Amino acid sequence: MDYQSGKRQAWRIVRLGVGWLLTLIGMALLVLPGPGILFLIPGLTLLSAESLWVRRFLRRLRDRRLVRRAILEAERAGIKIDFGPDDDGPGEPPPPGPTRSPS
Repeated sequence: MDYQSGKRQAWRIVRLGVGWLLTLIGMALLVLPGPGILFLIPGLTLLSAESLWVRRFLRRLRDRRLVRRAILEAERAGIKIDFGPDDDGPGEPPPPGPTRSPS
């Protein structure tokens, strides 16, 4: 192992350690009195720089938030979005309802 790769490995370990430490403190302060979010966000940011699963987790959270916001905006505009389960089985015709004629 040369000097540069050793230095890179050491910084990676430091980032992971500090990231986990901040994340755990932030999670504890979410239930205890204190600014949990102020520790949680930097901790997850450091972890996402080094860990693929944390990056995926944060991306899913962001996508959910964006989808939730889009649904709220659509409902404000009068568009109803129903994510309920389909009641008709495979091969059954769809229930009767309003149909649109192509313009």
